[in-house]
Amino acid sequence: MRASRTFRGGMTALVAALVLTAAGAAVAKGKDKAAAKEAKPDPAMRGMYIVSTSGCNDCHTPWVFNKDLGMPVPDMSRMLSGHPTNGPETQAKIDPKTDLAFISADFTAFKLPFGTVFSANLTPDKETGLGNWTEEMFIKAIRTGMHLGAEGRPILPPMPWPEFRNFTDDDLKAIFAFLKTIPPVHNPVADPKVPKPVIDGLMKTHPKLIEMLDAARAAHGAPPAAAPAPEKK
Repeated sequence: MRASRTFRGGMTALVAALVLTAAGAAVAKGKDKAAAKEAKPDPAMRGMYIVSTSGCNDCHTPWVFNKDLGMPVPDMSRMLSGHPTNGPETQAKIDPKTDLAFISADFTAFKLPFGTVFSANLTPDKETGLGNWTEEMFIKAIRTGMHLGAEGRPILPPMPWPEFRNFTDDDLKAIFAFLKTIPPVHNPVADPKVPKPVIDGLMKTHPKLIEMLDAARAAHGAPPAAAPAPEKK
């Protein structure tokens, strides 16, 4: 299956409906009556809305074919758990001249001209997901486009972090708060099958990419999407 931004965008409404149902239950679970009466908005509820309408489940939740609907839908029992261990990968041979990418049957593995990338586990599992991440790490990862919050390699396509870095700090905090509420799924995701020279090359060009993104923001009168300052202890 060839990658299609149009198809991805067209499926967002369906995914949002499914996610709002599953995610709403996750957020509501464990909330006591006193918390429900608080006037202050719950960041996790805001995060649920953003995640459900931003296409996160398009890539991070494994898809299955639903016979009743006659179409593929995200498997919400594995919501945002990333590419399944030993999950399917497309074996199609990619031609860089005609193909941008090929996608696996479950929409979590992406074969690109320079290698294969797998969707990450975004659940709060401590061993295989975001369970040990801090809010600061999460925001830095999205702002800088660097895995583990500027401590690792560049975040690889097709993750649209250049778009998501335009979220406000409050938006990103809300997303992280929501991700902390969903059921943890123990699912080790394989490292990307991308040659080291490619990663090294992306590391060298990454600062230029950030510069271009900030220049685009400046052209519209917006300040650079800088990472937040370290938390005070």
